[in-house]
Amino acid sequence: MIGVEGLSVHFNAGCAVRDAQFAIAPGDRVGVVGESGCGKSVLALSLMGMLPETARMSGSLKIDGVEMAGSDEAAWRNLRARRLAMIFQEPMSALNPLRRVGETVMEPMRVHLGLSRADARRKALALFEETGIPEPEQRFRQFPHELSGGQRQRVLIALALACDPDVLIADEPTTALDANVALRIITLLVELSKRRNMALLFISHDLEAVRRATTRVMIMYGGDIVEQAPTQSLLVAPAHPYARGLLATRPRFRPARQRDLRLPTIPGAVPPLKDLPIGCRFSGRCPVELAHCREQAPPRRTQGSGTVACHHTGEVLAGHARPIEKAFV
Repeated sequence: MIGVEGLSVHFNAGCAVRDAQFAIAPGDRVGVVGESGCGKSVLALSLMGMLPETARMSGSLKIDGVEMAGSDEAAWRNLRARRLAMIFQEPMSALNPLRRVGETVMEPMRVHLGLSRADARRKALALFEETGIPEPEQRFRQFPHELSGGQRQRVLIALALACDPDVLIADEPTTALDANVALRIITLLVELSKRRNMALLFISHDLEAVRRATTRVMIMYGGDIVEQAPTQSLLVAPAHPYARGLLATRPRFRPARQRDLRLPTIPGAVPPLKDLPIGCRFSGRCPVELAHCREQAPPRRTQGSGTVACHHTGEVLAGHARPIEKAFV
């Protein structure tokens, strides 16, 4: 359905996504993980054809075999809502505060599908029921500020499903929600993906949410996809030093004698675009960095059931597993 080869996104300040390669088929559930500033949202916007005018996209982006890189707005408009839909990060800012939520959900049905107002209303109410919004008739007439955070997020999901898309991109859909509501939203997204055979691209900082929501994960750092693998195998045995660093920083149960220890951290921060190294983007923070890492982009090689972009060979990475994890303290 979606095939990406050598996709890069450039801004005046630098390259926000570099040489991305992946494919998404119907029913796939793919996670995208990385720190803020690693290019996750830029990658999502490029798949939607919603990059800002200052962005320059190169490489190949095919949807159903049709090359969309360089396509005009009219071509993208025909795909959005019907084939591709996106749930944005903050529901309070994504919804129009001056419109009742029912009207908001009806709008794409009337614009893209040509439904009458009565038919659009019936379908919107059905979507409210499908996404678990209580008392749909009452919520339909309410404004965003009258709903809870979880209800607003479900309205955004209903809005994204309005035209029955084949691919749903969820950009940090649980960020502003408490743990119980977030779990229900993740469960809902998985059920919708399975029931509709709809591909799901799930962007999150939360590794536990990614574990529950996806079957495959892409780890991004500094605009590079540094590792791709099935979710369970990556969370058990990550290969790239950055992926190992992320997993090492997860809160987890510790014996009583260790509970006063601080959580491990990855030293430093993601550099701004203009300061990213031309070689491995993780150089400068990597505990097993080689002399040439900063100057040469790492090769992408097969590692187990996935791929990893690192100058170290798979054997060396496997041998360094414990030192890498212990380095992030």
